[in-house]
Amino acid sequence: MSENIKVNEKDKRIFDMLQAELTLKTGKKLTQQELFSSILEFVRSRKENFFGRLFKLPLSEKDIKKIKNLQSDWGIRTTETEIDATVYGVER
Repeated sequence: MSENIKVNEKDKRIFDMLQAELTLKTGKKLTQQELFSSILEFVRSRKENFFGRLFKLPLSEKDIKKIKNLQSDWGIRTTETEIDATVYGVER
């Protein structure tokens, strides 16, 4: 089954450049359909990473742990109001 999709000119130029670069590097020319399918398979296999970049999804558990490990107690008590004033520039 073959379908058409609309692609803007900038994206079409990028796609054509990728196809040409792949041909130069591998010596094998993929059809545009083969390249498109390969790109989709690549994105599918890394979809969490792709979705996260595309939609700025919440941090992964690993990233959250990294950030929490950076925390340290400075021995200063801070209220939520003080934090809001510092971060947002206003008190709630």
